[in-house]
Amino acid sequence: MMTVDHVNKKAPDGGWGWFVCLGSSLITLSLRSLDPSFGLLFHDPLEELDIDSTGTSLIMSILDAIVNFSGLLIGPLLKKYSYRQVAFFGSLLSCTGLILTSRANSMFHIICTYSILGGLGTGLAIASSFVALNTFFDKKRGQAVGFSMAGTTLAMMLVPQFIHILLSAYGFRGATMIVGAWALHSTVGACLLRPLEPKERKVAEKDTNRTAESDILLRENNNGARKKLENDIEMSKIDIGKDDEKDGEKDDEKGKHDQSFFERIRKTFDLDLLKDSIYLNVIIGLSLYYVAESNFKLMTPFFLSSIGMTNVEVASCLSITAFTDILARLVLPTIFDRYGFKKRSVFWVFCLLVGIGRSILAEQSKGIFLIVTFVVIGFLRGATLVNLNLSVSECCSLKKLPSAFGMFMVSKGLFVVTLSPLIGYIRDVSQSYTICIHVMTFMITITFVAWSFEFVYGALRTRATLAKQTEPSNVIE
Repeated sequence: MMTVDHVNKKAPDGGWGWFVCLGSSLITLSLRSLDPSFGLLFHDPLEELDIDSTGTSLIMSILDAIVNFSGLLIGPLLKKYSYRQVAFFGSLLSCTGLILTSRANSMFHIICTYSILGGLGTGLAIASSFVALNTFFDKKRGQAVGFSMAGTTLAMMLVPQFIHILLSAYGFRGATMIVGAWALHSTVGACLLRPLEPKERKVAEKDTNRTAESDILLRENNNGARKKLENDIEMSKIDIGKDDEKDGEKDDEKGKHDQSFFERIRKTFDLDLLKDSIYLNVIIGLSLYYVAESNFKLMTPFFLSSIGMTNVEVASCLSITAFTDILARLVLPTIFDRYGFKKRSVFWVFCLLVGIGRSILAEQSKGIFLIVTFVVIGFLRGATLVNLNLSVSECCSLKKLPSAFGMFMVSKGLFVVTLSPLIGYIRDVSQSYTICIHVMTFMITITFVAWSFEFVYGALRTRATLAKQTEPSNVIE
């Protein structure tokens, strides 16, 4: 079994990697494309169970929190198992939760099966597929992630229509069973995540094993008697010194046990990453953007309705945004990879443009300019989301990526839990979606400014180091 720690071969940037890209797309498409259709699928059972808007928000909040907090398990699991095994288990867990939800008869049942069981499985599967993509791609990593995400966005446009047809034909329970069975395609995607095992290592291991077997036979035939005598002498020495060492070992045993326990925790979760100021700056900035992104996506339909748009017009605007989003994910990564742009630098620039575009949108009313703004925002959004997770992989080694990505997921969960209610409170107090959108832009601006300070400081430090190296040494002769 090949885990992430065992992969030393350079990423092939193609070959089976494109099947890994397909597998990652199947996993995300199967497990996350249902999210925008939650209200449509669960509308009738939520009404029957007399669950209000607060209860509905609680179900979705717990789901999002579990998906992100499952990042705590990613690092340790991928050190012991391959990403194919973890992704398969997570996919199976998520689909099982969805199928069990079809028999839901209480809010508690929905939370246990849909939010907790499904959220845990979804988090494990998606994080594992992301690590697999980073293992198989290096120079073409942006293209691979863009292609894998484009299919999911397209599915989010089509799934609501699919859900509507199923509900008309089979009702909630039958539709949920079919959706759960359809989500099992994620297990097929997990099977495509073949571990990257260097061929050179296989050949070397075979040669090493054969040589070792020959050496063992020779030693057993020629040196057996000599080894037995030497072992007897060594055992005698050990027995003599054992009594003298026992007391000292007992005194140090407790301290060593405590130290080794914390050392194992540190190594298991790669907690040294928390000492890296650049990594902390990255995950905090990305978490702020994630909160702004998720809340804007949630509030957009309500904002459009508040300026007098009909449901058909709202749906058209969302479809336009989704189309340009897909276009950006398919086109831009190829261009950026070809010219060698850093993923984090691309995100840094485009996130500010997204914030500015949304603030401009917030001041608009119905009209052509509003549609044009949606087209531009959708394109910019696609550019940022493609590079969101890649910004994490760019600031750490592949060996530490599972733990780094897992801690980033936890960071997203913490920021969502703390800041999303604050945005909701601002909306309730101000009675204005426009103000909320400007607040989200402010959060994105914090990310841009914090990263700007880091980039400037790093550039000045590099320049000072180069200047110091090129200074002529004053040697007194």
